[in-house]
Amino acid sequence: MRRVLPLVVLTALASSASADGFYFTEQIGATKVHDQLGAYMPDTSLRVRVSLGVRRDRWSLSGYIGGDIGNSLSTGADDPVFDTYSSGPATLTSYGLDLKYVSPVTRHIEFYLRGSAGGGSLTGAGLDGYGGRSLGVGAGVQLKGKVPIIGLLWFPLFFTNWGPKMTASLYVDSGYEFYRFHRDDDPSIDAQVSHVTVGWSFGSDF
Repeated sequence: MRRVLPLVVLTALASSASADGFYFTEQIGATKVHDQLGAYMPDTSLRVRVSLGVRRDRWSLSGYIGGDIGNSLSTGADDPVFDTYSSGPATLTSYGLDLKYVSPVTRHIEFYLRGSAGGGSLTGAGLDGYGGRSLGVGAGVQLKGKVPIIGLLWFPLFFTNWGPKMTASLYVDSGYEFYRFHRDDDPSIDAQVSHVTVGWSFGSDF
């Protein structure tokens, strides 16, 4: 019995490992800000984000940090929030958790739906000190497969068959987030943020 028990434990761990996986992902794309914050980030902004996550079966949970970087702009005396002149790039820094439900279509193609909860802060354009919470939804499609780990040293090596492999994916993501920002006794600022990004992930069997 003592010999059987370690074998059972090792088998369970192996089964769990095949269903679970850790990953790192980066994404970049374009953001459009609506609502009150749109007055300070009126044009399409640049979005960058990095995440660390874990997947089990069809569910994955990741923590993220990112930024939406707007163009430089100015506000004047008729500004709805500020009565002093200010200028500079407006930036939204965000952080939080993403929960995804993944639906495989083929061995290498997967669709997913996700929800997010987190927070954010504003800098630039006279918005320094504003912070608040956010909720979001999104969806995407990813192309997934095994690639050589050595490709992390030099991109073309991903297309070889040398050495141990890891899981990698390329994906397109579209989403929507709602923020409400507060600062002391100043009026709150609402923001609706829509985005489209492309990204890439590396990790174990996610």
